[in-house]
Amino acid sequence: MFRYPETRKDTTVDTYFSTNVADPYRWLEDDLSEETAKWVEAQNTVTFAISTVFRFAVPSGND
Repeated sequence: MFRYPETRKDTTVDTYFSTNVADPYRWLEDDLSEETAKWVEAQNTVTFAISTVFRFAVPSGND
């Protein structure tokens, strides 16, 4: 089976009009960070593996 990368949850909370809104994945918005780059690479490894498996399972429409 496919193993997705661990995704860290942060404790970031914003306040909008007196309402607290958690944003645990905000760290992923920093596309220049090494941590985000490593997470994206790990996620792409899983995604490409899945797409390779299903590429042959789905009819192309040319059959």
